Amino acid sequence: MSDAAKRSLGQHFLTDRNMIDKIIRHIAPLKKDTVVEIGPGKGALTRPLLESGCRLTALELDTRFASAWREKAKAFPDFRCIEGNALSLDWSPWLPCDKLVGNIPYNISRPLMFRIFEYRKKMKEAFLTVQKEFAEKMYAPPGTPSYGVVSVLTQVYCRIDPLFNVPPEVFSPPPHVMSACVHLRFRECDIDDERFVNIVRTAFTQRRKRLRNSLAAYYPGSQTDFPWEERADSIPPETYLRLL
Repeated sequence: MSDAAKRSLGQHFLTDRNMIDKIIRHIAPLKKDTVVEIGPGKGALTRPLLESGCRLTALELDTRFASAWREKAKAFPDFRCIEGNALSLDWSPWLPCDKLVGNIPYNISRPLMFRIFEYRKKMKEAFLTVQKEFAEKMYAPPGTPSYGVVSVLTQVYCRIDPLFNVPPEVFSPPPHVMSACVHLRFRECDIDDERFVNIVRTAFTQRRKRLRNSLAAYYPGSQTDFPWEERADSIPPETYLRLL
């Protein structure tokens, strides 16, 4: 059976040994770590993770690779491969975990980040390779074109460190854009996630309107210390928390 990349799944496999080693050095897996990998594919990160002795759960949508990794798991008592879509699977059975890792297909970056945030309280940190443009959205400051819903949620829920760019030529097939590796450390913030996400999404749906209008449903009239005359893209992430 062919193991060629499937365009429909947005697959681009890491093949450059130096880049793989660089990513693994930042992940720094330890034997005591519980790690979840999204999309092991051909195993660029999976193999060195297994060599570290960590307890590893891999989530693989592609049946070809899932079957191969389930066979491989027989030789590693602390390794399991779950076949399924990370966007729809229940993550609870393999959480909590110390580290989440993955080379994330560009076409699912946004919904997958929302999924990660859903389970953030059960994860300590994440090392993700994403499209560079998406990474820039994650850490974009207010007042910039990239600043939006992803920026606000990421910066409230995480401490984010951009690590390094990942050029197209280290993948097979090479994508048409630059990628970037980011490190997320999840904050311990106990908030009403559903309400918070709704507020931020509502604000940015009409990002050029003043918040008094776009967030009319959340405007109590008596709350005068919120910048209601500003627009969604002009206030910092933590300011939205004042509406909870």
